[in-house]
Amino acid sequence: MNTDLKELLNLINNGSMENTYKMSWIRSIVEICEESPKQIIHFDELSPLIFKYYWNQCMFFNLNQGQNRNNKPTIIQIVEKCIRDYKVKFGYKPESFIRVQNKIEVPIQKISKVLTQDVCKRFLKLDKKISNFYKYDLLKREIKISNPKLLKEYSEVLYQIINYRWTQKLEETDGSPRISKKIRGVERDKTPKRGNLKLFHKFLDIENPKKVCFLTGEKIIGTTSVDHIIPWSYMYSDDLWNLVYVKPEENSSKSNRLPNEDLINKLNLRNKRLLKMLIKKEIKSKHLEELKISIERDYVKKYWTGFKG
Repeated sequence: MNTDLKELLNLINNGSMENTYKMSWIRSIVEICEESPKQIIHFDELSPLIFKYYWNQCMFFNLNQGQNRNNKPTIIQIVEKCIRDYKVKFGYKPESFIRVQNKIEVPIQKISKVLTQDVCKRFLKLDKKISNFYKYDLLKREIKISNPKLLKEYSEVLYQIINYRWTQKLEETDGSPRISKKIRGVERDKTPKRGNLKLFHKFLDIENPKKVCFLTGEKIIGTTSVDHIIPWSYMYSDDLWNLVYVKPEENSSKSNRLPNEDLINKLNLRNKRLLKMLIKKEIKSKHLEELKISIERDYVKKYWTGFKG
């Protein structure tokens, strides 16, 4: 194996990580070199890419990138402020960075400052040794890579390894389900796709034929919405045990708020009632089996508790 590549893999796989900065840093370097291999890269070129990664992960999944939820890494605070400002101006629908970048002023200098202080030197540290994978000049805010073509040649492999290490850290700091899917879901400027919830109507109709709103207890007039009680952004899946009929306006206003315990208890009772009805009607479906497992393993309480944390 090429010596430079082996050294880089060692840094990615074995370097210490207090947060996910190092993975966003090296991923941005690989992306620059994949597009146009060059030895000297300025921090101002890396900053927009790092902002993009965190924008997509925060916008769609609100993933926790550091050890302390009450004292988030500086770049995450910067990105989350930009997201809040964007939502005030343009609405709450999640959008990938690539689709809205012309509406956002990326605070490049602020991010570059963090890269200078907290990331550039630390990435090269492994135990008590300092790697020579790149040279850096903190006054000029740039790095010099000896073999940028290597990063282009092995970019696909490097992306997978970086994502794997990023996922490992998020499993430790965030703990939400399907983290690897979430990372892949926003990779390469993808927009996470939601499933077609109309497929669940035939099951929900059995338990709620009059289409009564699960949240208000009122009969739904007109368009019926299907909602995730534990937010989709946390679960990143469509599961019968977590889906209910609601009024469209309730669906929109609920957003990603934490459901209260009364609502969770109500969902548990609904699921037990729905399972009995599906069994009585002798309906064969993977959704019935998943519903049964969710009750046996108490998924509602389990994931609600995780979401609260």
